[in-house]
Amino acid sequence: MPGMIDLHCHWVPGIDDGARTPGEGADILRRLRRLGFDHVVATPHMRPGLFDNSAAELRDAFERARTQMSSPELGDVTRPAGAAGPLPEVSLSCEHYFDEVVLQRILRGDALPYPGGSAILLEFYEVAFSPAVEQSLFRIQRQGLTPVIAHPERYRPLWNQPDRLSRLVELGCVPLLDACALVGKYGEQVRACATALLERELYGAACSDAHRPSDVDELERAFHWIEARYGADELTYLFREGPLQLLGGGAPTSL
Repeated sequence: MPGMIDLHCHWVPGIDDGARTPGEGADILRRLRRLGFDHVVATPHMRPGLFDNSAAELRDAFERARTQMSSPELGDVTRPAGAAGPLPEVSLSCEHYFDEVVLQRILRGDALPYPGGSAILLEFYEVAFSPAVEQSLFRIQRQGLTPVIAHPERYRPLWNQPDRLSRLVELGCVPLLDACALVGKYGEQVRACATALLERELYGAACSDAHRPSDVDELERAFHWIEARYGADELTYLFREGPLQLLGGGAPTSL
């Protein structure tokens, strides 16, 4: 299906736990292009103590990667938007780990929102939510940003309490599905949670969260799983309509 947008991908090489070389990053992009992705947003980690990346450092790494991948051998990510080519159009955002250090960066404008500047990708601590999570999210929203919650199906507090995510959706947050969870990439509990949240129509969009070229193969399996159970319209919503609405400044509305 052409025209898809991947909102969460670790193809920029050598900056976090994603692609290790320019060739591997280009391979991820090439495979996503073959699946029908016209636009892939790079979302490297900003996680103090593990991936100590500032917004400036991530911009530099992204531009280096674009230069490296403009060679005929790897493809060309510098082409005009919408032009045909072996690699998709690319842009830069970031997976912001939602701790106090990164929150302060967001509040003072030292973060990397999605293109368009109206939404921001957040990663929560997997084991527990902060008691102040709603207050912190509200502070981000006061900056004019829609919080996009990365892979909520991995967060243990939601495995048995999906209503907690419903509450965040009511407050204006947008859950982003890692589609590979649906085919068991992260284990049975994560798969079951992803399926339950999808059934409840809580996701505003979906993504690859690809770190390696082989992850795109898992994504293709997830495509077949979604289409077999929910039809092609659900794929279109999760990978085209929802992302387009987010990048355009709105919150996705379900089918």
